[in-house]
Amino acid sequence: MARRAKTAVKTAVKARVTSAQTDKPTSEQLDKQVDKRPWHRERVQSWTEFQSRIENYLDGNYLFRGVASVRFPLVTSVGRQREGYEYSKVREQALFDQFKREALPFLPVRPASNWEWLALAQHHGVPTRLLDWSESPSVSLFFAVWGNDEEDAGLYIIRRPDEVKAKELEEQSPFGVTDVAFFYPGYVTPRLVSQRGLFTVHPKPDEPYTSEEMRQIVIGKECKADFRRKLDASGIHHAAIMADLDGLSRRLVAVQGYRATPLSPTAVVVSSSAGTARAGTLAASNAKVDASSPNLRINPRDPQKGQWGGKSADRGWGVSAKVAESETDWFRITLTVSAARGAGKVLSGDVVFHLHDSFAKSVRTEPARNGKAVLQLWAYGAFTVGILIKQDGTMLEIDLAELKGAPKVFRER
Repeated sequence: MARRAKTAVKTAVKARVTSAQTDKPTSEQLDKQVDKRPWHRERVQSWTEFQSRIENYLDGNYLFRGVASVRFPLVTSVGRQREGYEYSKVREQALFDQFKREALPFLPVRPASNWEWLALAQHHGVPTRLLDWSESPSVSLFFAVWGNDEEDAGLYIIRRPDEVKAKELEEQSPFGVTDVAFFYPGYVTPRLVSQRGLFTVHPKPDEPYTSEEMRQIVIGKECKADFRRKLDASGIHHAAIMADLDGLSRRLVAVQGYRATPLSPTAVVVSSSAGTARAGTLAASNAKVDASSPNLRINPRDPQKGQWGGKSADRGWGVSAKVAESETDWFRITLTVSAARGAGKVLSGDVVFHLHDSFAKSVRTEPARNGKAVLQLWAYGAFTVGILIKQDGTMLEIDLAELKGAPKVFRER
């Protein structure tokens, strides 16, 4: 009997050890819980250094897209999550059909296909499943450095995906593609020619686009004014890439800025085939105020700041964070919500994390497991996270810029 009991105990202990090993996530499983492993970043701090870095991508096999804030991911406009809106194909199709129906009176020529209709909608600011690119790194760089001088800029570089050929444009619907592909629109605006513009179409519009060879050159915010001057001297300016009176007017304003004081553009918003340049700060959304968005935003650069009570611990719950630099200019963040020690509580149900607007999905919901709700993600710099515990409606807030032990460069961004 004693031997049997001893054997049973050994078996039970072994089972518990095996179970614990099984429950512990592998590095591969951990990566699946986090946003996809980030693409490679290369930082430049001068015009000369940029020219040296871009040299490797000038063989005609790459596409470029500039963003005024390096934080912006490659997500189509129709797929970007925001408070009060989540992507659905039904909603996308309804919006597209309405645009086609109501745009006709304003068009001198009717677009020949849904591809042309989609490109036209994109050009005029209607959310679509397209992303704008340019074959010219200089044009894309222009849109990266013109705007938002409080943020570092980014130039995305991807190897050309497959092209949607002319015959496919006639036979295939842009809403039926299965792989990311690029196409040259045959109808939209003369600006596409001067900007050497084209589009990629995305079968999953709400998922951030990444590819194995994708790169991003980071241009420090302190370099933006100098890059604008250098581009202007090289013939890359508003009047050249937006060949109309609007472009001419913007160039004249810019030239006066060059000759007077260090350039500090305000209220400049430019959408193009090469990317988006946004002056000033990140725009705050006009979200409906409800339980998941408690107050009107007061800090557009850090939209969750001051919106969730300002406490990282309340009513027996707490949120903690760990930040580690994993790759150049990438930081891995682990957020954990659980009961405070001695509170006599056990967390259950869902916890909603509200992140910075630059995330492709700025609102994330994580179920509590073993009394904890854990969210892991990659980021470029610090921001404030708002948290809603659905179990009892408790709101928490943590500013990662104030996190002791986090890398200094992360906290200062």
